[in-house]
Amino acid sequence: MGTIQQALRMSAPYWAAEHEIALRYFGSSARNTGSDKVWVGHQMFKEWTGSGVYGPRHTTVASMIAEVAEEVAPLGHGAVAPSPLRSTYTKLSFASDELRHYAQLHDLFLLIESSTPPPAIAELGKLREGSALTELRLGYRDDKLGAIAVDLSEGGGLGLYFGIRSAKNLLDPSDEVDREVLAVADRTIEDETRHLLGRFKAACDAGLDGNQWVRVSEILEEISRQKLLERNEQFGGMLTPQEVAAVITSENHARTASFLTGHLGFLLEYLGMSSVDL
Repeated sequence: MGTIQQALRMSAPYWAAEHEIALRYFGSSARNTGSDKVWVGHQMFKEWTGSGVYGPRHTTVASMIAEVAEEVAPLGHGAVAPSPLRSTYTKLSFASDELRHYAQLHDLFLLIESSTPPPAIAELGKLREGSALTELRLGYRDDKLGAIAVDLSEGGGLGLYFGIRSAKNLLDPSDEVDREVLAVADRTIEDETRHLLGRFKAACDAGLDGNQWVRVSEILEEISRQKLLERNEQFGGMLTPQEVAAVITSENHARTASFLTGHLGFLLEYLGMSSVDL
């Protein structure tokens, strides 16, 4: 019988591998202005479009804000509020968070090379594995258990941003771009740790039985693997195909345990887990 703890154990190796990708990238001689623009640009695209996590296929930050404006505009003329109005505020709050993340990445993109403005957002999203991730998520969203797995998959356990934080000693504190990379990571972690815990709390409250958790775990692992492929493409292939294939093997157990205990201790505490449970 499955549990939410098992779902975490099945997806965490992929999250830890995303952390490893960031560590390798920021310590790599392959990093340059062009490669920085690729990873930052793709993150901009993901923040703007949701990468299959929220809304219908063509939802963006802008379309969510437009929906909120349409819902609240009549209120000043004595119209009855949408029911529940709280859902409108929740949508605006979510869109605001995504816009803030997009904006800080946009500014980082310009800092990397100010002479060339970012291309159209759609151009930033043209990674093969990223498109496959979006389609995979969208394919599961209409199913209750699939939707829970998709929700839990958002952010990949913050593997990228915790990886950037862990790579701090590999970055140049005198370099403006490197300082902003670290600042973006810190600001995103501050926001998303709260969101990550909220997603797990919501999943716990869904009242799933053991068989349902088995299915959620299977879907979450499938999505997490595809997300790792996307992340590896985004950063120029820091992991070899053989390393990607071996992510869930016992040889990487120590890496996974270190990632969870070193960065997601708050989540382990909420789920009643310790290092011995990993």
